[in-house]
Amino acid sequence: MSYLKLAVVGLAVLFSTIITGLADGVKPPSTGELYSYEGTLNLSELHPDAGVTTGITDSNGAKMIKVDIATTKGYPGVSFPIPNGGWDLTGYNGVQIEVRNPGTGSITVSMRVDNPGDWKLSPWNTENVTLEPGEGKLLKVTFGTSFKQPGFALAPANISAIKVFVQGLKKPETILTGKLMAFKGAGGSTPAAAAKPAAPVSQTYLTTTTSPTNHNVPYGQEWELVKDWTFGNNRPDATIHNKDELDKDFYYRYIYDHAKLDILPTYWSYHRDYPEGDPKSLHVFGADTLTLKGRIPEGGGLRLRGIETGMLRAKMPFVPGMYVEMRCKVTQGVGSWPNFWLNPGVEYDNHTFSKLGWPPEIDIFEFFGFKNRALSKTFSSNIQVNKKPDKYGPPYNIFSVFDKSDYTPGMDFAQDFHVFALDWIENRPIWSLDGHPIKQTYYEWHAAPAHILICNSLGIEFAKADMKEMKADESNWDFVIDYVRVWKHPGVVVPSTVPPEPEVVAPATNAPAATPPTP
Repeated sequence: MSYLKLAVVGLAVLFSTIITGLADGVKPPSTGELYSYEGTLNLSELHPDAGVTTGITDSNGAKMIKVDIATTKGYPGVSFPIPNGGWDLTGYNGVQIEVRNPGTGSITVSMRVDNPGDWKLSPWNTENVTLEPGEGKLLKVTFGTSFKQPGFALAPANISAIKVFVQGLKKPETILTGKLMAFKGAGGSTPAAAAKPAAPVSQTYLTTTTSPTNHNVPYGQEWELVKDWTFGNNRPDATIHNKDELDKDFYYRYIYDHAKLDILPTYWSYHRDYPEGDPKSLHVFGADTLTLKGRIPEGGGLRLRGIETGMLRAKMPFVPGMYVEMRCKVTQGVGSWPNFWLNPGVEYDNHTFSKLGWPPEIDIFEFFGFKNRALSKTFSSNIQVNKKPDKYGPPYNIFSVFDKSDYTPGMDFAQDFHVFALDWIENRPIWSLDGHPIKQTYYEWHAAPAHILICNSLGIEFAKADMKEMKADESNWDFVIDYVRVWKHPGVVVPSTVPPEPEVVAPATNAPAATPPTP
């Protein structure tokens, strides 16, 4: 994935872990940056307190760390990573970080910089700033002072901890932080007061992508390859060339009703599969692609069960710690609804089932072809709990470039191939587009292992008024896939599809009700 360079270290509600140096101090780079972050939103080097989560967000066009503080007890915050031996900040006058308040009430943010030793004996300097709603300031700790008065004579050559925190909260709060820097002289100037952050700025990423020749690494990462489904009947790197090979790894119906369910109540088309070469085929191999087709069969039409479409349900279970990406071109036109998602449940090799249920589901993408979205430029990526967060758990965005539930980066996804991915970090899944992280959500999955679904759905039942403008143009209904590939993080065990003992009996139907978004 592409990397975002963010100097992050003082998260204004964070750090509470103190790291003591053991070796010679480390000099910072000439820029004075003390935590230069490059990666895919994996903030594992930060040490948030219990009840504190962190992520990346856009604030007035700038990338900042978003610190969400759910607890009101004590001094919740985050500690920045300290190199072995601590920081040697000889020649610098102190440490500073920009902090912003995106909330609706004032909040006081503190930063503390420590030398090694018992913190109760105060071998530290500290400072705080009070931020009004929408306001941003530089929070600066000058060595040898605390609260703008002479303080402990801190040794710059042995900085062992840097901590940003709040206290006295009456309700959960959020703060934003920028670059953590060592400064010389008087330090930087106070930033202009930031207006309350508006909706995230749309970002145009790549206008096209190329199909990777190396199948052993995901788009920009290096994990263990689990499955490589590269499609095409005339390409040297293909792993699936025809329908018979496709049958080995995929089903073509939903897992419910003993794996016979061929439609959901939210759309019109129903799913079928035909043998290789059948003119009615809905799984058509090209030289270097697989196309999930949409066709109107004899006697069909633009109505419920009047259209046949292709779908894929992967046989392999998918669990936290795994990563999936697909390179594809989607369908278009009023009534189109291409979707790529994770749904709970495992079908075992003897066609018995794990415990089934719905929700939750994780939507990697959905394009809704409403009448004002005939072009496939806007998609949604969500965790669906069917409006019952008390029962199935509340998803909570850590960061997002989406405007509410929609993202419109600028390109038409039906005109060229793009790479959509989900890195299912446990409790913190990350969505990516063309290698760029676009969203991270906190959500605890308590359902059975999931399976991957790729569905060409047509005719949106909950937008019937819009469907009056739907056209029977099968040339718009091709969902074209280059590849789907799955990796796993080190140590992750992929569940087996061998039936457990005793064998599981298929439960009663509990198919998704698929609560739709507002058109």
